[in-house]
Amino acid sequence: MATSPYTPPASRVADPAVAAGLEVTWGRAAKVWWSMVWRAVLFGGLGGAAAGFVLGAAMGAAGASVQTISSVTSVIGLVVGIPIGIWVVRNVLGKSWSDFRIVLVPR
Repeated sequence: MATSPYTPPASRVADPAVAAGLEVTWGRAAKVWWSMVWRAVLFGGLGGAAAGFVLGAAMGAAGASVQTISSVTSVIGLVVGIPIGIWVVRNVLGKSWSDFRIVLVPR
């Protein structure tokens, strides 16, 4: 098997067929990418919208300007999105696809 930057390194897994891993193809990369993207957009959007709505409503009731509300809720959306993004990656790392799954192997 030829070595390239896209072939996984050999590991200490007992079964040599499993240790060799699968080739990283465009199709497999697209499956992992799509799994992360749709979850990040859906859950990040919902979480950011919920946090922005609650904070925006509270700031509006307190008399804050629209510009201030917009600035603050944008930052809050980012702050809420970071842990959601990490959760999405963790979630996708545990998924299985039709012909592979991602496994973290110690060096």
